[in-house]
Amino acid sequence: MGSPRIQSRRLPAGVLVLAGGMLAAGPAAAEYVFASPSVSNQNRVYWLDRYTGTVGACQYQAGGGPAGSMACFPPGEGARAMPSGDYDLKGSNWETEWGVFRLNRMTGEISLCFVKEAEVVCTPQAIAR
Repeated sequence: MGSPRIQSRRLPAGVLVLAGGMLAAGPAAAEYVFASPSVSNQNRVYWLDRYTGTVGACQYQAGGGPAGSMACFPPGEGARAMPSGDYDLKGSNWETEWGVFRLNRMTGEISLCFVKEAEVVCTPQAIAR
């Protein structure tokens, strides 16, 4: 048995440019932020995609198995993808607030997001300058 033979092939320049562009764009996976409202009788957690601003929520429900189950609320009006940016979530300090604030860290815009019926909705983005 001889040593293994290694073959090399040149790739067309376009393939290398495409691959380089994909690496520069970063992974396709999202990065999430989580926050809860300050209401003490609430077991809901909101999630936010940091790059798109998309907001959803899940909450624990007793029953549905020995350990209970999770009910999740998909993004609805105003909670779907926004212009690409750097978003964050903050819970309110108001003791009766059931929602969370979505913050656009690049523009300073803020909206309030909450569950309405069976989905998460957000107010239009606003900013005071």
